[in-house]
Amino acid sequence: MAKKLIRHELVEITIPAGSTLTRFQFPDIPNLRNSHLWALQVYYGPIDNVTPPDPAVNQLITKGIQTGLNVISNVKLRSCFITFVNYGGKEFLKQAPALNFQTQFAGPTGPIVPMEWDTKTFVGQKVSYPKSYLEFNAPPAQPTESTVFMCSILYSLPFAEEKKESGYAFSKQG
Repeated sequence: MAKKLIRHELVEITIPAGSTLTRFQFPDIPNLRNSHLWALQVYYGPIDNVTPPDPAVNQLITKGIQTGLNVISNVKLRSCFITFVNYGGKEFLKQAPALNFQTQFAGPTGPIVPMEWDTKTFVGQKVSYPKSYLEFNAPPAQPTESTVFMCSILYSLPFAEEKKESGYAFSKQG
């Protein structure tokens, strides 16, 4: 059986301070155009069950690397649903709870443990990201601080492109 070639793209969707919106579109990401989706992971910032908040204990990823904004809390993540649309306009993943795709878990008193083995996988669907979106059951925005929804998309290029790129080597650089 052929091995899947996996690539990674970190995606950040800004939730502006004070926004009353409940729907946020995925951005158009050039690397993901015409790609095949294999897996999705979502991340959250503060955990609500740790008092007092301790950045060393209650969060794994605190800020987005692209935006520098705080990652949404797991409380907000619980009210988030993801819809992916294919290039034909069909919603093949409709209102899936974002919590299903998070792979960080905290013990009752311990630090967060990444559970990479729990990554939810897909079968190589092609996603029209600019038509895909997040929905929240209530506006997720903080009154005075913009935050970010952050996820990892694991993907591959169409087979012919992957094959072309696999021919690069130290002696044959592009």
